[in-house]
Parts: sequence; structure tokens; C-alpha cells
Amino acid sequence: MKKIVFIFLVLSILYSVSLALEINYYGHACIKLSFENQYSIIIDPFSSNYPIPSTDADLIISTHEHPDHFNPNFLNKKVKIIVGTKNNGKDWNIINRETKGIKIWNIPVYHDNSKGSQRGKNSIIVIEGDGLKIVHMGDIGHLLNKEELSKLKNVDLLFIPVGGFFTLDIKDVITTIKEISPKVVIPIHYKTEYTKDWPILPLSNFLKEAEKDFKIVSLNTNNIKLSQRNLPNKTEIWILNYK
Repeated sequence: MKKIVFIFLVLSILYSVSLALEINYYGHACIKLSFENQYSIIIDPFSSNYPIPSTDADLIISTHEHPDHFNPNFLNKKVKIIVGTKNNGKDWNIINRETKGIKIWNIPVYHDNSKGSQRGKNSIIVIEGDGLKIVHMGDIGHLLNKEELSKLKNVDLLFIPVGGFFTLDIKDVITTIKEISPKVVIPIHYKTEYTKDWPILPLSNFLKEAEKDFKIVSLNTNNIKLSQRNLPNKTEIWILNYK
């Protein structure tokens, strides 16, 4: 009987370990989330510069309509597409839905520090599923106010642009991370060989400043699994490869 109980416990542990949110980073701001129920979401698919991966998903979400974040033809099939802005960034598109037990909603923000007068509007995308609260900042261009921050409590995973120029500068990125206080931060939207002509900074510039306040973890992969079981106690910066 004890042997049967032991085997059951081992199988239960193995099963629970296998059930976790899977995250793929495809470069720039493009993320794929694959949930335990096999439902998958692509966030901010690009239409140029980076090579488009061979992948699949049930839903596409774009934080705003700029082509480096919005590509309705990213997949080889038609799927539902949700965009956080409309009318070429002049207006917000309010999102509040639940699909397959996964909650998806957005926070209206701006692409710049002058209430959208330079680059229009942007949306912070919030996804709650598999016991995790996941936040994608899109092209956030300003510090958050108290009301916006109040909606970002208990964040487990934060995707935030760190290259500056079109988005927050490095100082404000670090301030925002401290204010949100997520368990894991994955930097996105920085200069690489695919965006070498863009006026944004490489990841190393951000890490040089971030390491003063946070633990930096280089994972040497573009694919990880995340659950409440492997979240750190304090905010860590996790670096994913983009290919």
C-alpha cells in the first residue's frame, strides 16, 4: 500500500511540474503564451525586421497598431485578433473578456510622455491564467499614475520595453519595475542585429543599470515554463534569447 501511495505521489509531482505556462520569445516585443489547457496567445507580432517563426496560436493580441507590434498575417491561418487601439492609434479599444478561463483586459496608456501627441495611444495588456498575472507593456512611453499602478498589483510576469527613444528611458523603466514590483521581468524591445539602424539602445545598457537593484538571470533559451512554484520571492530580471 505504501508503495502505491509513493508512486501516486511521484506521478502527481511529475504531472504538476509538467503543467505550467509556456513562454516563447520571438524577438522585439513578440511573445507567445501557451496555457495548461492548450490555449495559446501571440502578443505583439511584428511584420518586419525579425524573421517570422513557424508557429501557431488561437489568438493574436496587439498592444497598438504600429507594424512592429501588429501583424494580422503573422500566422498561416486566420485567428481572432484583438488590438488595444483603433483608428491608427487615435483611440483606445477597451478589452475585457474571458476565454477558456483566461482573463484578458487592458489599461489605456500612451506611447509617449505628451498624452499621445507624438506617437499616439498604447495599451497595457493584462492576462490572468494558470494562476499567474501576466502584463505586457507594449510601447509604454510614460511613467504610470496612481490609478494605473493600482490596477497592476500582484503581477507575476512583466514584459517591458527597455531600449528607450520610442518608449520609456532606462531610468523610468527601472522606476516602473520598482513601482509594479513583479516577480519576474523579461526585457523586450531593444536594439539587436535586426534593428541595428533603429535609434534604440541594446539590452546591455539596461542591464548595466538594472543590476544595481535586481538579480539578473540569463537563461540562454527563448523558451521557458513558469508557474507559481518557480517564481522568485523578489523581483528578478530574466533574459530570454530571441531566436
